[in-house]
Amino acid sequence: MPDASTVPLDSRVRSFLAALGPTAGTADSPAVDDCFADPFLLADDTGARPVPRAGFLAALPRRAQLFADLGLGPAALTGVTCQRLDDRYVLARTDWEASRMDGGRPVPLASSFLLHDDGEQFRVVLYLNHQGLPQT
Repeated sequence: MPDASTVPLDSRVRSFLAALGPTAGTADSPAVDDCFADPFLLADDTGARPVPRAGFLAALPRRAQLFADLGLGPAALTGVTCQRLDDRYVLARTDWEASRMDGGRPVPLASSFLLHDDGEQFRVVLYLNHQGLPQT
């Protein structure tokens, strides 16, 4: 495997984000717990709050049910832009789409992640949801 310093930043961030995709927190993706600092900051339209990693991970399996209850399939990553802020931090702005089970237009979602880079792996220290899920 190539050294992290030889892999382009965009490729490293995309690989990292793949672990946070639709199967995050399931038996298909048990390593997601290594992706988050403990605690990390979760921010949305209601404000920001520190979240213990264990509590967040325990809630992830309910995400698929929440999407299904809203008539949505899993979210797929559609775009990433990233900016190295300094030697240890990267800001990743992501765009996702959740397909509609009824065949309607996909629902666009956006989130940003402040990632700590220890030189070998990233960890989320801030997870910012730019908008909530649509209500039925």
